[in-house]
Amino acid sequence: MLTRAEVVEHYADRAGLEVSTEQWRFYEVFGLFRLAVIVQQIWFRFRRGETTNPAFAGFGAGVNVLVDRASSRI
Repeated sequence: MLTRAEVVEHYADRAGLEVSTEQWRFYEVFGLFRLAVIVQQIWFRFRRGETTNPAFAGFGAGVNVLVDRASSRI
């Protein structure tokens, strides 16, 4: 299994790009933020009863995990 750094390096090599640590940090934090927004929207709809899948019940806590992870990378 490749590490995160190895995946980034492989992608950058294949795409002919150079990706610095700071550039990668931006995209990682942006991706976590974007995912947190999506998860928050699903959880909000679950709380309002607009969707009833019980798997969404824990999504509120999942948002906090994503936000904490993004915050720790800044």
